[in-house]
Amino acid sequence: MANSRVEKKAEPAGSHETEYQVIHQQRMAVIRSYNLWYAFGHVIAHSYFWLLLNLSLTLSSQPLMIATALTASLMIWFAYGVVLTIDRGVVGLYPRIIFLELTMGYDFYRDYLRRRHRGDTERSFIERCESLHAETAAELWNQVYSLFNEKDFPADRRITAHFKTAAYLSVGLFWVVIAMILVPDYFPWR
Repeated sequence: MANSRVEKKAEPAGSHETEYQVIHQQRMAVIRSYNLWYAFGHVIAHSYFWLLLNLSLTLSSQPLMIATALTASLMIWFAYGVVLTIDRGVVGLYPRIIFLELTMGYDFYRDYLRRRHRGDTERSFIERCESLHAETAAELWNQVYSLFNEKDFPADRRITAHFKTAAYLSVGLFWVVIAMILVPDYFPWR
């Protein structure tokens, strides 16, 4: 349980609850956004690859084939980079979420961050925030925000492995298909 205690002065009764709900809706919208970006990036990259691969086979153009795989690979990594960038928006909401939970006595997201796999920095941030003492909500907010360091929430702990795995598999697929087409030309089986 949190040791933080804050006197509520001149605060509307439901303002923190409303803000808490809005912030979680915002967090979910950002998460949906990066999932959509990632899916869109993969669809575009795969469509581009297969379309231009067909064209390069029709034209018998090996440079076009290699350029197609290279460009599609870059599209996949661009989509992954966009996801990592958008994810920082989720992390940016953490101090306010933690502040609101401390103010209202909630422990939902704090408990989630505390239990993160390999999440020693997250756990440390939560424990330091829970040991804060403030007389006003504004003072507590300043203290929580001053403890927050975005680098304590690295993307490799936030973005699950399936994003990176899908990127590696897609890029691998592109180059395996190219290799299966080109290798027999240079190394005949007979």
